[in-house]
Amino acid sequence: MKLEKRTESLKSVREGHKVPGVIFGKSIEPEAIQIDEKEFNAAYHQYGLTQTFDVKLGRKKLSVYIKEVQRHHINHNVFLNVKLHKVVAGDMIKAALPINLIGKEAVEKPGIIIQLLADSVEVEYGIGEGISHIDIDVSNLEIGQSIKVEDLKLPDGIMILDSMEKLIVNVVETRYEEEVTSEDVDPMDVEVITEKTE
Repeated sequence: MKLEKRTESLKSVREGHKVPGVIFGKSIEPEAIQIDEKEFNAAYHQYGLTQTFDVKLGRKKLSVYIKEVQRHHINHNVFLNVKLHKVVAGDMIKAALPINLIGKEAVEKPGIIIQLLADSVEVEYGIGEGISHIDIDVSNLEIGQSIKVEDLKLPDGIMILDSMEKLIVNVVETRYEEEVTSEDVDPMDVEVITEKTE
């Protein structure tokens, strides 16, 4: 992904189909930048807020990860601002890995729901060892079963910071009452109220 130094106003940058932002880190002074919209969208969908990747700023090649994004309050596909964090060899990254549930439709039905009790897990990892999210297959779960942090299988190099007892997913039974239609009502059970006349 190519970065450019930003010299114009935020409005001008956005009208030029570019995303304004800032790059910062231990060995670099914070610098205002701009990124082509299509390039940033591609990088964001590939690496998310957790994985490191290389960018070019002038003649410099830097390793960064997307630290934070600001989206349009109506159209969430539009990025208004972005923060890139420069990293170097030996740095450790702390991040919240999003949880992605797979197979919910095989379990959920009237009277049974899957509760997502935690939408992310706190982890720490070195450069190049991150993942964008955690997939959890829930298709074989039954009522009363749950998944804790200790049940997760993550790639080598990723250290979990959350409590191993933290609940992530729970399958519960709920009361399910069929909708009553007019055909289900016995006319003898209906109370008739007439207006009192004087």
